[in-house]
Amino acid sequence: MDIVIKSQKIKLLDSPELLTDAIKWLEDKSVIAVDTESDSLFVYYEKVCLLQLTDGSRNFIADPLVLGNLDHLNPLFESKSILKIFHAAEYDIMCLKRDYGFTFNNVFDTMIAARILGRKEIGLGSLIEQEFGIHLEKKFQKSNWGLRPLPEDMLLYATLDTSFLIDLRDHLEKELIDRDLMALAQEDFNRVCKSPPAAAEPVSIQWWRIAGNNRDLTFQQAAALQNLCVLREQIAKKMDLPLFKVIQNDVLVELALQKPVTETDLSEIKGLTKFIIKKYGKSILTAIESSKNARSLPRPANIPRPSMDVLNRKDLLKNWRKEMGLKYDVPSDVILPKDILEKIASENPKGKEDLKLIMNDIPWRYQHFSEQILSVIR
Repeated sequence: MDIVIKSQKIKLLDSPELLTDAIKWLEDKSVIAVDTESDSLFVYYEKVCLLQLTDGSRNFIADPLVLGNLDHLNPLFESKSILKIFHAAEYDIMCLKRDYGFTFNNVFDTMIAARILGRKEIGLGSLIEQEFGIHLEKKFQKSNWGLRPLPEDMLLYATLDTSFLIDLRDHLEKELIDRDLMALAQEDFNRVCKSPPAAAEPVSIQWWRIAGNNRDLTFQQAAALQNLCVLREQIAKKMDLPLFKVIQNDVLVELALQKPVTETDLSEIKGLTKFIIKKYGKSILTAIESSKNARSLPRPANIPRPSMDVLNRKDLLKNWRKEMGLKYDVPSDVILPKDILEKIASENPKGKEDLKLIMNDIPWRYQHFSEQILSVIR
């Protein structure tokens, strides 16, 4: 299928032959804009549903649900000579690694660039409006991208973001260079390439994560809530629905507090759908009933509190980072990322070599800030 956007065609890649042709076209390019669409709002097992690729003259949409195997795209993402432009790359990269095992090199993230430049509005729509005076309609942002066939207007929407990314990168890169921040930005682009794959399925939720202000539940109430969490997860997997579309967290808490006994009682719980009551009402009541004799239950693990020395170093580094952020006119965590700051505070490096090991992924920051950091924590 071909669609026209900005006097450019959109080619839907829904056969191995079309994918091969697109790869042959793109492998000689120096810059490719990339975006994905997933279905996390509609399924338990999230997956990439579309992969958009634009080189500035041609727009491609690969359909993973039809193609299945996207292995032949890996050389494009792995290439150190082809620049891949994303907006908010971390999520896309994590999902693509999870689904296809891709390796990433040479990435430019327009959201990271905007943060480093101190932009207040860093959403892609806001940046495009700031730079080009163009308002992008976001009406399909929360649509179900797993549906097939997708209507033409959704395919058009999917390509709008990538069609502006190359020009946006040009604007942001120039500003990074003018402000002597490009080397710093490159460190964060390299770091995002190393993002781990997204989890294959959501992490199981324990009762204390959704109890909210009800942490002081009785043993029986907490046990009921835990049983309901497990039951909801089982239902969500069976129906392939996200947890919140089965039973929302506040409804689980209300069930644990009210401890309904009959399906009539269940019908009085606000937010519990008739479908769930009809199909799983007995299971819900059993989960609650089986908690009545609980005498103990899992509790969140006690995370050891850092020593006062570690906390003091952390505060000193945060204060220094804040001052440097004001000096460079960037958010403070741009000066020293949170994970690196916490590692420095915890390990208390004694000299530059120790610090260099901790800051191995951020050599520009090490070169510019190592002496100050060591001075701060001494």
